[in-house]
Amino acid sequence: MTIQGLIENHHGVLMTISGQGVLIIGKAGIGKSSLAIELLHHGHQLIADDVVDFEINAQGHVVGHCPDMLSELLHSRELGIISVPDIFGLNAWTSQSRLDFVICLEANPELSVALTPDLSHYTVCGKAFPCLVLDIHNPSSLHHRLTTWLAMQEKNNHSETTLRQRQRHQMANTLQ
Repeated sequence: MTIQGLIENHHGVLMTISGQGVLIIGKAGIGKSSLAIELLHHGHQLIADDVVDFEINAQGHVVGHCPDMLSELLHSRELGIISVPDIFGLNAWTSQSRLDFVICLEANPELSVALTPDLSHYTVCGKAFPCLVLDIHNPSSLHHRLTTWLAMQEKNNHSETTLRQRQRHQMANTLQ
């Protein structure tokens, strides 16, 4: 159990995407910062790149912020150090965000062919957060897949239930 006020560090990129705090994790060089640049171009906010400090606030939420040394900066292997406010505007960076979800970038992960993804969980400050694995080699945009999944979480997506009901209805009509 993590005590309020104690800081826990994680390697990754923390962003606010459509109002949700999203930690992007994965091996070094997998494309976390590149995805952050794409998200910044779409109007989302960076909180921290490379090192994220997390703690539990007074309301019991896990909140992430950037170490002072890295504040407002994003590092890209191709572009170097980027001043986020200078390049993307003052609203592109914010000092902290509550954590809601985790995205894990992987190269060629073993993904099921089920109707819904097998979500794992990632623990920060003793609390488990839903973690979606995204394959960096999928030709569809990481940005579009990530924001689609977040929208599905917000809308409490019931598409699988709907499809299963339609299948049962179709089978019942076929058997008659």
